[in-house]
Amino acid sequence: MKQIKKEDLNKNFIYPIYEEDSVHTSLCDRLGYDLNKVAVKTNNEITVVHTLGKCPFDKIIFVGLGTKDQMTTYALRKTLTHVFASLKEDAVLWATPIVYGNHNIDDIVRLCVETHCLAQYQEQVIGHDAKERVNLDILADQDVNDAIAKGLAYAEGINLSRKLADRPANLMTPDDLLEQAQILAKDYDLELTVLNKNDLMDMKAGGILSVNLGSDLPAYMLCLKYNNNGDAPYHAVIGKGITFDSGGYNIKGNSFGMKYDMCGAANVIGVMKVLASTHAKANVYGIIPTTENLINGSAYKPQDVITTLAGKTIEIVSTDAEGRLILCDAITYAQQLGATHLIDMATLTGACVSALGDLYTGVFSNDDEFCDEFMEVTKACDEKSWRLPIDDEYFAKLKSNSADFKNSVGKMGAGASVAANFLGAFVEDSTKWIHLDIAGTADNDGSAATGVMIRSICEYLSK
Repeated sequence: MKQIKKEDLNKNFIYPIYEEDSVHTSLCDRLGYDLNKVAVKTNNEITVVHTLGKCPFDKIIFVGLGTKDQMTTYALRKTLTHVFASLKEDAVLWATPIVYGNHNIDDIVRLCVETHCLAQYQEQVIGHDAKERVNLDILADQDVNDAIAKGLAYAEGINLSRKLADRPANLMTPDDLLEQAQILAKDYDLELTVLNKNDLMDMKAGGILSVNLGSDLPAYMLCLKYNNNGDAPYHAVIGKGITFDSGGYNIKGNSFGMKYDMCGAANVIGVMKVLASTHAKANVYGIIPTTENLINGSAYKPQDVITTLAGKTIEIVSTDAEGRLILCDAITYAQQLGATHLIDMATLTGACVSALGDLYTGVFSNDDEFCDEFMEVTKACDEKSWRLPIDDEYFAKLKSNSADFKNSVGKMGAGASVAANFLGAFVEDSTKWIHLDIAGTADNDGSAATGVMIRSICEYLSK
């Protein structure tokens, strides 16, 4: 993808147009008739005009944008996704006519580039080469190469996350996640700390180790370190890395889609790639606790009592409430490293899916200012989020007679908030924390990972 000049225009020409705008007179003159009578300008409508050799390109693809006063970046992303997903041939997008309101050409080009790459992504069929992406070049009235580069960087980070999450569980194990972290660290000169099972045992990280007991594969705590802001405090981005979740002895009735239980971990890798490739001015730890949750003769059981890295004891009510057990150790580890702000991402609860569906990510936080700032960024990034409550009375439901508290209430009711309160018990008073429950938004109902919240987290950290 690159910026081109008008004289180099020789591919299919994508011409976005608002209802109140007119087709450029030079095109009408070349074709010999008024294209305004042909192009449908209502939003999300596509009109294809064949140039019959009268232009250096075969087709003009008019993309209706509706009226400028009704345009939003969210609507623009949806319209362009529709256009770019249907592209079968290389094309040139004239970006200048899209500019509206307070947005400048750089904003628009970056959005277009990112949307094209995301729309062209497809899950790779195992045993076959990946589908080649249809190329899109950009025509603009000024230099937009920096915007192109930034759009590509964000899209490539998001698509890397999607690619990892889309891999089947037998080909995306904790060892495979480790390999991906090693590749990223090498490519971008990041510091990588790998805590293996022996290290976790020495640390007494009983949360992740307990979940790992039923698997023949090792558990890891992976930590990628990005430093590009001097001595400024560190943020930590933490992602749940359950590469397959059977539910353990509380076995799931249907485990289809559970390869996506590591979307949080995949998103952390995507975040770190974006930050490194854009040279973001930030200090960030990317932390991935990863294991399978399976069943064997050694697997942890309901009513077992475990001791976490923080020294808190947990009574196991449900072995299918495992994500919070590996995350609580990661939260403790992040604070041990000195991170002052934490953002964790996890496909954590079906309750959040029931409450918010696949449109909104559930947001929980112990700090109003931190949460408000982040949610403003999610809005600007067109990623829908909704804050849900944490409350001492939810946490009281986890009271246990044999441990400090339980890992689950064991019945329906406010499950997303109860899970968030469980995690919050491991966050120190001086630490600012956001928990993102992406159970409904991380994939499309058991297929096609989305890379949700990578854009918003990177934008927040970059600021």
